[in-house]
Amino acid sequence: MLQSISKYRLYLYLLFFIFLSSLFNFQLLKNYHDQFSLKIININGLSISEKKAIEIDLKNFKNINIFELSEDQVLETLNKYKFLENIYVNKIIPSTININLSKTVILGKTFLDGENFFIGKNGKFINSNQLIEVNKVPEIFGDFKIDEFLNLQKILNIHGLEVNKIEKYYYFKNKRWDLLFSDGLMLMLPSKDVEQSVKIFKEMSISNNLINTKIIDLRVNNQIILTNKNE
Repeated sequence: MLQSISKYRLYLYLLFFIFLSSLFNFQLLKNYHDQFSLKIININGLSISEKKAIEIDLKNFKNINIFELSEDQVLETLNKYKFLENIYVNKIIPSTININLSKTVILGKTFLDGENFFIGKNGKFINSNQLIEVNKVPEIFGDFKIDEFLNLQKILNIHGLEVNKIEKYYYFKNKRWDLLFSDGLMLMLPSKDVEQSVKIFKEMSISNNLINTKIIDLRVNNQIILTNKNE
């Protein structure tokens, strides 16, 4: 009988020890979670208005264990903002994430499927509702691929054209461009040998007085057709 009582007490002590251990482990786990749960998300590189919507989306990550939160999860959320580029995510233990961002250069605006889009230097069409602060940019008309526009921009910049003075770009089905400048001058480029034509135009703008010129037509190889404003 005495032996049965001793066993009973042993079991009781054992259960009590397990209970205390469980409470201790639970508290330890809770403290671990509280200490390393994400509390602060710093976004750097954007204006207050630009990062407002991003902060709302990233708020869903708060209180998640910082070790369990992957960079890919954060990038997946940020990638839907097409105006962003050069995204860097840095965890600061125990409970902070720093996100350094930069905004792509906006090169123009266009109209696609009934909506207004901006064209980013990062090669993306950016829905106008994602951007609040945009400087005046040229309009681009036509059914073009964004790479075609970026390639034209590259050629214009290489030859030192003042792209900030171009108000409108017109793209045609035969894969050529017309450029309308702020002074009313229209430059008509060919579908081939675009770089050579841009080079010719640059030389003309330096050496000749184009004040009275309305149209410079370079569509035909080895021909320059000028139209004056009074014609």
